[in-house]
Formats: sequence, structure tokens, C-alpha cells
Amino acid sequence: MKISAPLLLTSGLLFLSGCASVMTLSDATTGEDLLQTNKQVYTLVNLHPDATRLKLYSVNYQQDGLIPLCTKVDIINVQNKRLTFKVEGTKEQYILDKHRSSPDFAKYLGHYFGTECNTSKIKKLSALDQTGIKEGIAKKGMTKEGVEYAIGFPPEHKTPDLNSNEWLYWKNRFNTFKVEFKDNRVSNIID
Repeated sequence: MKISAPLLLTSGLLFLSGCASVMTLSDATTGEDLLQTNKQVYTLVNLHPDATRLKLYSVNYQQDGLIPLCTKVDIINVQNKRLTFKVEGTKEQYILDKHRSSPDFAKYLGHYFGTECNTSKIKKLSALDQTGIKEGIAKKGMTKEGVEYAIGFPPEHKTPDLNSNEWLYWKNRFNTFKVEFKDNRVSNIID
């Protein structure tokens, strides 16, 4: 049986398009598609990229770089395992890759990017929370909410329940640290 060249080409393109599937990225609060919106997109928590490689991972490595919460960004592209975004007003373009341990990449991204950055809510947090957020670190005495803004959410595979009193974060591929809470405040940070 002989297969025609146009049929073969069409089949190949369909196969390749399935391999590079584009996913929808929705704002967790509004449900708005962040790729199609006419609204400004912001970081909803501090991001800690590898500043040299301009790269982040969905396990939320706490690397040396800092992209502050409420930073204006442009979402360039989202595929099933990678988000590319640009920090507005700069030439810096970052890649955020899905780590194999992250179960739902779209849900993860919805916690980190959105069309509304609630600065009035952040201003109501304690002075200690605001200092930790500004510095991009967790400090003893901060609330869980302050820690979320300061260093993001702990990886879901290591801390499946945010009501837990222990959150485990990765500094990098090899080292972790634990943030312990008592009465919703950081009681200890174990390096």
C-alpha cells in the first residue's frame, strides 16, 4: 500500500502537534485565561530563580535570584511542561519547568501568576511578615500567609497539606530546609 506525501505530512504534523500540547493557564482567583487576557499579569508570590540561567522549577527551589511579588510579567508561552515569561520593562525572559514530582502544573502556575496582586491584603500583614516578604525569606514569627508570599508554596509532593505544621522546601536539587509552625506562626526553621 502506497501512502501519499500530503497524507504522510498531515499525519506527521498531527503527531508533532500532540507532542507539544499547549495548556490553558487560568488565574486561580478569576478563572481568566492568562494567555488571552488584556489585563496585566503579576507574580502572586516572590519567585526565586536561578538568576544566571534565568530558570525556575515547579518544586520551587529557593535559589539566589528574587523576582518580587506583584512584579508585572508577560506570559510568552505555556506548554504542558514549560512556562516562558518575561519580566516587564526588562530584557529578562525566564523559563519555569515542571518537575516530574509536580502533579498538576496548571494548578501550580495558578498560585504563582494572576491578574490581581492584592497589595492591600499584604499591607495588612505584620511588620515582620512584610520584612520577610521584602527580603524573600522565611523568619521566625512570620505567619503562614507571610511565608507563602515570601518564598512561595512548598512542593506538593513533600507538603501535601498546607494545614500541616511542617513545610519542606528545596534550596536546590540536593538540599532542603523545613519551616515549622506553631499557632500559624513560624516557630523554627531547620536548615
